[in-house]
Amino acid sequence: MGHHLLTIEQFADEGIRFPGYIVSSTAPINVEDKEEITVARDPNEVLKEIADYLKQHEGNAEILIAIHGYNSSPSGSRWWYEETRKYIGRNFDAQVSPGFVVIGYRWPSEQVLPNTGSWIKNVQKLTKFLRIAFRALPKPLALAGIFGMSIWAIGAVLNTAIAIFKVINDLTILIASSVVLTISLLILVVILTVFVLRVSGYFRDTYRAANYGVADLVEFIRQLDKQIVSQSPTDNLRQNYEFWEQEENNDRRIRLHFIGHSMGAYVVTNTVKILSDVFDRRSIGNLEVTDKEKCPSSNIGNVFRLGRLVLVAPDISSESIISGRGNPLRSSLRRFDEAYLFSNEGDMVLKIASTAANYFSFPANTRDGGYRLGNVLVKSPNATVEKMGIVNLDDQGILIPFKSEEFLNCLYLHEGVPLSARQKEVGVENERFIAELFTYFDCTDYKENGKGIVSKALGKSFLSFWDYVTLIFSGIDGHGGFLYNSDAHFCRQIIYGLSSLGFEKFLATIDPNQGDRRYLLKLFSQHCQAKGIQVLLANERYDVSILKFWEKGNRQGY
Repeated sequence: MGHHLLTIEQFADEGIRFPGYIVSSTAPINVEDKEEITVARDPNEVLKEIADYLKQHEGNAEILIAIHGYNSSPSGSRWWYEETRKYIGRNFDAQVSPGFVVIGYRWPSEQVLPNTGSWIKNVQKLTKFLRIAFRALPKPLALAGIFGMSIWAIGAVLNTAIAIFKVINDLTILIASSVVLTISLLILVVILTVFVLRVSGYFRDTYRAANYGVADLVEFIRQLDKQIVSQSPTDNLRQNYEFWEQEENNDRRIRLHFIGHSMGAYVVTNTVKILSDVFDRRSIGNLEVTDKEKCPSSNIGNVFRLGRLVLVAPDISSESIISGRGNPLRSSLRRFDEAYLFSNEGDMVLKIASTAANYFSFPANTRDGGYRLGNVLVKSPNATVEKMGIVNLDDQGILIPFKSEEFLNCLYLHEGVPLSARQKEVGVENERFIAELFTYFDCTDYKENGKGIVSKALGKSFLSFWDYVTLIFSGIDGHGGFLYNSDAHFCRQIIYGLSSLGFEKFLATIDPNQGDRRYLLKLFSQHCQAKGIQVLLANERYDVSILKFWEKGNRQGY
């Protein structure tokens, strides 16, 4: 069998009504790797199979694509994708669209942190990894490191000998030792910093996500689009393309929904950015940054339409929800019908590792510019005590209509820095901010059975430095606990419910016997309150899903 850009494998049936697949990029972890990838079936055959299924359910076809994050193994990502399908099948089978499909996308991430299991195997793996990393160290840096070690070793031997034989006085020995140690440390610290950045695998995963992950996902969607068009009403390809271009066939388009975890959020948003039709007249507008005439379409390619976006602990810059010239993802985020963000102040992977790594690469001259979207906090407006549940919902279940700066004042990058302050710092005035399109779930104090799931659930307005220190050594998975912690029942219910059903249909599952949407929203807020989750509900979501003012939101001016 020939070489392929992607492999596509179907999950076992397991009594689940709708199919599931794992699509894997064949790009190597290292460019020198020549690992032969064997596939059970030609991916073109499986692609045709998926297209056949979607065509059979034309008008009711939906695809949910889940994308893993940084430091993910093939087995770990596959487990998550299978669990995603099983969870939706067990809990929302009757509510999902008749033509629903779950697809897990595996891009070539490198697992650096060891798995739980045999410590001997983990030590062997780590030793091999360090050896390869050292061999790849540029020769000038390796020589500089050896030189620094040599200075330290020679200085230590000479100082010891001089001290033993009393050749010179103690003060001279102390000064000489300090000079030698300082020089060697200066050299070694620089080399060690570079080495640690390499060993972390973060920048390597970023490169693979940008150059392999995004490109191969784009190609998968393109090939599926092509396959569906070729199977459309006639045998004439040109007529088929014209068929899908007709406005009245918009309802036939296949909905694309995404769950992006960690660096998977980067893959999702950049994939949509590439797939967007840049020559669509509604999205061209003019050269003004705050052009209010732009109204980008949700349509992607010939047969797809963007639906729901769920970002879980997204490892993308917090600038992604700032309306300004420096936001490269604004054009893709506003194309989704619904958008949700799950964050956690206690996510130390993003708080320290990712922010520190991006200090070297993100073009900002302040510390605030490097913060990650997965650390954004929701705060109660004008409240001395933090309110749990939906913070912009009153006691009667009516939304408090925060607009523009009022809405941004409920979101914080960290203590003392609301998103509105960062928006002003960017210096772009706009009546409609991209941040207003998202509904936010701050899970910092989320707990099940009184136990914190993604942090210690301390109930503080903001975590202190010592809280961060204790979190590092607590063993709590603040980055992936939303999805991988077996106790995170409510959080998984929300994530999978919103991604597979949408807000309105998900609310209906809370109490199937209740038809009052406002009552259901209030009930949902109470459930979130009981679990310690703070929610900032988008005004558009309330107007469209609860009040039914219109079928979909207006994207003009965002």
